Amino acid sequence: MEDLSDSSRQHDIMLRNDGGKAFLDASREMGPDFAFAGYQRGSAFVDLNNDGFMDLVVTSLGQKPRILMNNAPVKNHWIMFDLRGHKSNRNGIGASIKVTTGSGRILHNHVTTSVGFMSSSDRRAHFGLGSETKIDHVEIRWPSGIVQRLELAAVDQILKVEEPAEKPSSS
Repeated sequence: MEDLSDSSRQHDIMLRNDGGKAFLDASREMGPDFAFAGYQRGSAFVDLNNDGFMDLVVTSLGQKPRILMNNAPVKNHWIMFDLRGHKSNRNGIGASIKVTTGSGRILHNHVTTSVGFMSSSDRRAHFGLGSETKIDHVEIRWPSGIVQRLELAAVDQILKVEEPAEKPSSS
């Protein structure tokens, strides 16, 4: 049990999604580097080595940052989008992305850096695909209002996408 009194050190907590129905505490399974007790002040999610698996950087008051590399033995599939805006802002912040997988599953994400507490996370939009090996199509809604559709993007890649110059004309 954590001591929640004033000025108490606390442990990191990692929760695992249990089939979309609940979150289970998986902190003890994370190993000794995750068992640090301190005054955590920031956490940022980023794919530091571009392997498609999100890593974690944690800052604690009075301590060096801790870098927790995701070296999971399970090699699920993924895709990450690195957007470049032209009419919208350069980093594509605010763009929403909808991925429809080959099986018809629909996944949503958006471009932001505001993910971790008191930190800026990777602005690239990451999608974990599990065992899915195909993407049917991708729809990107840019902050400018432009909607871009990409067909059959390959999995396990960082896809760089440029915002189109103009909205497609209606015929």
